[in-house]
Amino acid sequence: MQEVESAYGNMLGKVPSSRKRKCSSRSLVFILMGLTITMFLLLIVMAAFLFVMYKSYCGSRWKKFDGSCYYFEVNQMTWIEARLSCDRRDSDLVIINSDMEQEFIHSKTGDDLYWIGLEKITDVWTWVDGTILKASSGFWGKGEPNNGGGNEKCTQLTPEGKMNDAPCDNAKYKCRAICEKK
Repeated sequence: MQEVESAYGNMLGKVPSSRKRKCSSRSLVFILMGLTITMFLLLIVMAAFLFVMYKSYCGSRWKKFDGSCYYFEVNQMTWIEARLSCDRRDSDLVIINSDMEQEFIHSKTGDDLYWIGLEKITDVWTWVDGTILKASSGFWGKGEPNNGGGNEKCTQLTPEGKMNDAPCDNAKYKCRAICEKK
């Protein structure tokens, strides 16, 4: 008798209730899968957005210029201490790559001396990232580098925006530092 009702129901376009339940269960599963995938994709987009925002944010007391962030240390220290201070800030002493960057830095330094990330390694002036200072570049002061005292292997930026070689670890040569993170 049930077979006859089922056949009759099929002819009238009616689907038995057990088949309806299977269809609605399947639809519900597909809807839930779609929502789950959508939520997952939305989460990925939000994470990417937050990552980009975090990378573009320098933090308080940092100054942004041309894709880099700069921290102008207020405490005076030796070059070695300055490098460690920058490292604690997930950065390193500044590497000056252009006239524009040098002008930006000089506009922020005032009347103080600042350590920068240039040191003399086996008679070659080398930036802290390992690149060698080109002979035509740099902003050396008049008569610099002069290796006065025979132990000047690190570099200060003077209030005039010029570079001066100085001892790396001599307490007499403490000055502020400029940290940079990219």
